[in-house]
Amino acid sequence: MKKMTNKTYYGAAIGLAILLSGCGGDDGTPGNPGEPGGPPAMDISTLQISFDEVAMQDGIAKVNYRITNQDDEPVVGVATSTFIAAQLLPQGYTNAGDSSQWQYFTSETCATSCPGEYLDHKNGNYSYTFSAAFNGMNEVSYEAGATQRIVVKVGGDSLPDGTQLPVTNQHFDWQAPENGQSTAPVYTRNIIKVASCNTCHNNLAFHRSRYNQVETCVTCHNADHVSNPDNIFPQMIHGKHLTGFPGSLANCQTCHTEDETLSEQLNWARVPTMETCGSCHTRIDFKAGEGHPTQANNANCVACHNADWTASVHNDGGNDKALAQFQPQISAASLSGDTVSFTVTLQNPSSGEIYTNSADKLSFISDLRVYANWGTSFDYATRSPKSIKLQEVTPLSGSAGSYSYQIAGVTVPMGSEMDKGTLAIQGKICASEGLLGDCSNEGNSEVPIKSSHQFFSSQSLSDSGRRVVVTNETCGSCHGDQQLNFHGSRNDLAGQCQICHNPNMVADATDNPSTATADFKHLIHSIHSGNREGYESTNYPGEIGNCSQCHAQDNGIATVALPLSAGVKPLAISGELYTSPTAAICSDCHDGDTTKNHMIQQGAVFMGTLSDATSGTESCTTCHGQGAPTDVLKVHPIE
Repeated sequence: MKKMTNKTYYGAAIGLAILLSGCGGDDGTPGNPGEPGGPPAMDISTLQISFDEVAMQDGIAKVNYRITNQDDEPVVGVATSTFIAAQLLPQGYTNAGDSSQWQYFTSETCATSCPGEYLDHKNGNYSYTFSAAFNGMNEVSYEAGATQRIVVKVGGDSLPDGTQLPVTNQHFDWQAPENGQSTAPVYTRNIIKVASCNTCHNNLAFHRSRYNQVETCVTCHNADHVSNPDNIFPQMIHGKHLTGFPGSLANCQTCHTEDETLSEQLNWARVPTMETCGSCHTRIDFKAGEGHPTQANNANCVACHNADWTASVHNDGGNDKALAQFQPQISAASLSGDTVSFTVTLQNPSSGEIYTNSADKLSFISDLRVYANWGTSFDYATRSPKSIKLQEVTPLSGSAGSYSYQIAGVTVPMGSEMDKGTLAIQGKICASEGLLGDCSNEGNSEVPIKSSHQFFSSQSLSDSGRRVVVTNETCGSCHGDQQLNFHGSRNDLAGQCQICHNPNMVADATDNPSTATADFKHLIHSIHSGNREGYESTNYPGEIGNCSQCHAQDNGIATVALPLSAGVKPLAISGELYTSPTAAICSDCHDGDTTKNHMIQQGAVFMGTLSDATSGTESCTTCHGQGAPTDVLKVHPIE
């Protein structure tokens, strides 16, 4: 939290407020420039900018705005600000079929000097008058009926008393004649929010972290300001995501998420253009007629590529609709000896109906398997769980949509009979254009279902089992909701993968075995950090130290916190060697010799005996545990 400490500055501001209140009264609410707006903010962790109006005189714009903190208290004394002005030409204005286009006017910064007139009214209200008329700036003509945008960027420096200001840049859209007051614009271009970007990128910011809003980026990254067409915003963003994108490039709605507050949210499908489409379809030269019939301009694009067609080929092809018609669920389970007995119910979530036939009699099921492993408190008894294919076996009993099966040969270590196990279900269905179909029909394609897992005890199903570390939602923030399909159709990253990828996996005895094992936790860390062989070029899109991007919370505490759960076992290495649990986890990312030596000094064991690796000599929590001086929750940029 940033604190204002200059009592003299604060007192002067209060005195001015009292003096002015004697003339017009002060109810603590924002007034016009020069009128009191309440005591100035003392704590500043975020900044908000609210705009009053834009006044035009002889084509010169004067913008009035207010800066407040997170508690809506006025922030007084902001000395440095940047003002960006741009104009939006409507769709079709430049030529039939063209999308709406931003035109850059100017960017003016006030610091030690100011191009225009900058006024701090000492009550949270500010005014800025641009240095000249917009008309003709950057060789762009001012259109009175067009939507105008002003962006105000403040922060990254400090108030006169030394209070640090966080960076913010916020925008105001308006329209006005060359003389008169601004009114609300009749159209705009709001297609995507930075919140969508930040599901992968965390706090995305550019140009020395000064600009972090999409609405700001487009005011500069347009054809009237950048010299390279590849740096126009849509082309630039599409081009940068062509390699290393963690989801399906064909699904535009990974980024263009549905949001009713965005008036142009469907432009990705509704307004096809050569410029935007060509930024992904890079092998097409529209004007040369290479890879596509020759197109001189965008006038005819929508004739073939209407919104419905574009949407249908740039999403999952109706897969979600098909998946909504089939959901297998494990509705009962128990353990006797080494045999798991369980019941599977097949239903149609869309209609609420139960499929009365068993899996082996439903023609749209291509694959439906159930895996079983035991031991949720110690991360499973074996790396090779037993399984059966339901579409190939006759159920032992059942009717009306609920059928019973058994999996024999499950490893249950002596003394663990009171523990719990996990059943995971996966599979594929056959469908076309959102409808389930016979798998023998070549016109139908296979679609992986959303895998799931269910915990069970010796007597019944259980709501609790193995600890929750990551969820499908946290993984899906980048990769899409259970869209990563491994080994054909395994996509339940929250609980299915660990049934096989567990501490029973043995790593090669390399310099850093934790980046060579297939144990899930080490596998995922080493891939995302670029420390795993074959993944060195991984360009993690967010802040790699922000563990909560992937880690879930347990009772409000991120699961990355120390101490580790007792279920975390040492890293197994070929030659019957082991690395102690905390050191193995931390070295997934912190793999340098210096950090390794530090861990050893604190009791960590690298490539030692099982007895040494489980002796409990690690003292990591002394400094890095919850509430400790260098708590991992504090030293990592966790948000």
